[in-house]
Amino acid sequence: MKFLLLCVCAVLVARAQAQTHIQFDNHGTQLDGYFYAAQTTKNLKAPAVVALHGCGGMLEKPHKPNARSNSYARLLNQQGWHVLFVDSLSGRNKRSVCRNLQNVSPAIRVGDVQAALQWLSQQAMVDSSRLGVVGWSHGGSSALLSSGQNVNYAAAPRAFVAFYPSCDPPQLPQDWRPQQPVLMLLGESDDWTPPATCQALAARYPDLIQATTYAHAHHGFDSAWPVSTIKGIISPATKKFVHAGKEPTAKAASQTLMIEFLKRSFQ
Repeated sequence: MKFLLLCVCAVLVARAQAQTHIQFDNHGTQLDGYFYAAQTTKNLKAPAVVALHGCGGMLEKPHKPNARSNSYARLLNQQGWHVLFVDSLSGRNKRSVCRNLQNVSPAIRVGDVQAALQWLSQQAMVDSSRLGVVGWSHGGSSALLSSGQNVNYAAAPRAFVAFYPSCDPPQLPQDWRPQQPVLMLLGESDDWTPPATCQALAARYPDLIQATTYAHAHHGFDSAWPVSTIKGIISPATKKFVHAGKEPTAKAASQTLMIEFLKRSFQ
C-alpha cells in the first residue's frame, strides 16, 4: 500500500502546544491530520499514538482542532508520546456522520489508520516499533476494527484503545478477531452504544481484550459537557433518543487506565 504525503505546514495552538497540520492520501482520498510532537531528548525516538475522533469530527473550525482534541493530545504528549489526530471527515466533505454512521464507516476509517501509521513510520522522531491507536465512539469502533487480524500494516501497532465503541454488526463483523491487545472503556448507562455486546466480545478473547465498564457513565463520559439528550438519534436499546455527557469519576479513571495500558504496551 502506497501513501503520498502531500504537504506539511507548521502552526501553533493554545498554551504553546506544538501542532503540525499534515495531509496524506488514502487510496485517492486526501486526508488532514494534526501531529502533536512530544518534547523528547534530542535524537531520541518516541512512541506515537494515532487518535480517531467520534462521529461529530474533531474541528472547532476549518483546520482548528477543538479543545477536546487538544486536551487529549496534551495528555498523551505528557507521557512522552507523539500524537497524530486523523480527520476522517473534512477530506470527504463531511462535518458529521452521527445521523448516518455509514457515510464514513469504521471500515473505511481502517484505511485512514493504515495511512496514518505509514506516515508516522517515516518520521525520524517516531519509534515505529512502539505505535498505538486510540479512538472515541465512531472512532472507537474504527480502532476496534483496525485491531483485526486481517488488517495489514507497514508498521503494526502494539495496542488499541476504544472508548465506548459499538461492537454490533455492521460495525464489527461476526468473524472479527483481534491481533493485538485491546482496551475497551465502556459506560454502564450508555444507551447509544450499549456495553453488553462489547462485554461479551471481551469474554470471548480474555487474553487479548480488557473491557472496563464505569458505573453511572453515559456515552461520552470523558467529555466536558453535562449529560443531555441527543435528539434525532434513536437508542437501539430503549427506542428513545440517546444521551451523552460527562461522568468525572469515569473520565479520570478511564484516562489513567488508558495511560497505564499504553505504557505496558510500549515497554
